[in-house]
Amino acid sequence: MTRNARKASFFKYFASFSESSDRYNEQRMPQSRHPSSRRRPEEKKEAEDVFVDKTMEVVRWSKANTQILLLGAIVVVVVFAGILYYRSHRASVLEQAVAQLEEVQSAVAFGERESAKIQLNQYLDRFEGNVYALEARLLLGQVLLEEGDANQAIEVLAPVVRVMEKQPLGVQGAFLMAAAYEEADRKEDAERLFLRIARTADLSFQVREALSGAARLRTEAGNLNGAAQLFEEILGTLEEGDPDRSYWEMRLAEVSYRP
Repeated sequence: MTRNARKASFFKYFASFSESSDRYNEQRMPQSRHPSSRRRPEEKKEAEDVFVDKTMEVVRWSKANTQILLLGAIVVVVVFAGILYYRSHRASVLEQAVAQLEEVQSAVAFGERESAKIQLNQYLDRFEGNVYALEARLLLGQVLLEEGDANQAIEVLAPVVRVMEKQPLGVQGAFLMAAAYEEADRKEDAERLFLRIARTADLSFQVREALSGAARLRTEAGNLNGAAQLFEEILGTLEEGDPDRSYWEMRLAEVSYRP
């Protein structure tokens, strides 16, 4: 056999060997898959079985506890209905409170004081506890104070003053109550209340009015140094160049140079 013939025979043998090797690998490949690939269907079936078992447990529990579930549903419905009724009732009460308060305000405006006092007391009996009751107390306190019944006005206004830090109406009630204290000759109580207003009020003009009231009472009591301190505090609330400064500077001078 010639050299060229031997080469051709070798390449033919090598090609035949490669084809046989490829076919052998193709036959072996399905058997060489990772074991996890065979477990996936089994795991999926197990998960489905667990889900079915849990579902059946819930169904069995529901059948065994039908009465409990029914009672729970009834409770939820009753509570929800109660909340809706409470909100509707509250809205209706507030509407009635506004309407009746407007009627009483009209009676006061027309000078029907006796009728207004009766209506206001009835109003408080019915609507005590809401914000409009505070407004009714302010109105009744003002009527009583104008009639000279300072002690009764103090009693009526006390609940309003107690919520002064939470309700803006409380500051208005406190001013009225301080005036009632003065009318009842309780000057020290009036001064303390004026100072409390000054520490509580958010509006600067209310702070100045309260400090001025306390300074006036100190002046009347002969405490000029104390009055001067309060006038200086008022000036501290005003900007330089404020046209009101001249008035308070004059008040300060009055108590500072008084013999």
